[in-house]
Amino acid sequence: MNLDSLKQAIGARSFWPKASAKALLPDQNLMRESYLTALDQLEGVNIVTSIMGQRRCGKSVVSRQYIERLWHAGIPRKNILYINFFLKATGDISKESQFMAITEWWIKECVDPDKPCYMLLDEVHELENWDEQIASLFEDPLMPCRLIITGSNSKILSEELSTKLGGRYTTLQVFPFSFSEYCQFVGVEPSLQQVEPYLNTGGMPEVLKIQGAEQRQQLISDIINSTISHDIVARYNPSNPKLLYALIDFCRLSFSQELSIKKISNSVFEQQTVATKQTHSSLIETYIGYMQDVYFLYTPQTYSYRNKEVLKRSVNKIYLGDLCMANYRPHTQQGRLLENMVYLELIRRHFKVQRFLGYRNRNLEIDFFAEKNHRTVMIQVCWQLGDQEENTTLWEREFGNLHHTRSEAEKWLVSLDSDVVSPYKGIEAMDIIKFLRRIEQFE
Repeated sequence: MNLDSLKQAIGARSFWPKASAKALLPDQNLMRESYLTALDQLEGVNIVTSIMGQRRCGKSVVSRQYIERLWHAGIPRKNILYINFFLKATGDISKESQFMAITEWWIKECVDPDKPCYMLLDEVHELENWDEQIASLFEDPLMPCRLIITGSNSKILSEELSTKLGGRYTTLQVFPFSFSEYCQFVGVEPSLQQVEPYLNTGGMPEVLKIQGAEQRQQLISDIINSTISHDIVARYNPSNPKLLYALIDFCRLSFSQELSIKKISNSVFEQQTVATKQTHSSLIETYIGYMQDVYFLYTPQTYSYRNKEVLKRSVNKIYLGDLCMANYRPHTQQGRLLENMVYLELIRRHFKVQRFLGYRNRNLEIDFFAEKNHRTVMIQVCWQLGDQEENTTLWEREFGNLHHTRSEAEKWLVSLDSDVVSPYKGIEAMDIIKFLRRIEQFE
């Protein structure tokens, strides 16, 4: 593609012609206000903003929603250069020489110098020598534009940016829809009746648009395969792709469960020799790291009064990046799904979340030890408690572990039950809806 043709293609796909504005956002569009507000708050700060998150979670839509916001604020259309490096129509732009030519042309011939200008680069890692290009643009006094980039691999982007830019960048992580956003998207009021449908469908915007179960599962499989091929295999070139796929299948089945590298190895290589299992243990740990890098899963650390116990646990529990990734029989595993949901709701609100191990003449494990704004809360998650007299063992396990810990932190038991009264002073029982309101106001 010659440069003039590329200029025309870039202008159209930056939504400069008013006729192209209809293509800016999808028809079924939910404004992601928390992320747009965060982008607003960074206005005027001399840093690169990196929008990161799981593939298909909505990063590109957030960046285009921000373009619409800038239009409404009076920014001229040509002062916003938007490049999606995955588009074939502008494929040549990923070449370093072509990218440099386009940015020079844009800043000299298109931008109104009396207004702020913005460059949004979607899937920036597809750009040749992208890290050097971003650093050069940031340092160039003749390119006085705000730089916003997106990507699906936290490790690659953060490591390269920290090397080239030092502390002159910030990260905005985009998650799939929260429970509240899900309810807005499907047009219902948040209530306990909507929790189970959310657990079963998750928060991936494109997945929620599909009504048929088979088609929905096909799209989920496509997202997983695309994540593996584009974000893991293409970036890391793993030596054993078969193991990687087997490990992903295992994690989809074993979310919200106590795990260890040894247990994973024994499950994945059930028919193999002990020597083979030991050989693959280090690979398993590496591949779990890859999956964390692309936001497919999370493995929170463990808080304990005994440091040796923490060191023993190379993997604790696995939580999936979105509930739709879980693989289970319908209407089963609701408790594990609820626990996964609670974890995601905490980290999207910037809580530091760990598991908790406590000791007082017994082993005590609490699902979450969450910290934010100098406050700490211990959280136990249970699907439903039922009647106390009929479920004495369950009540004692869920409430008892919180009761017997030495921590002075607040203690909550979260479930789907809205009428449970805690048998212990200092422990508050609440349903998931009340929990979401409490963490929204946590200060």
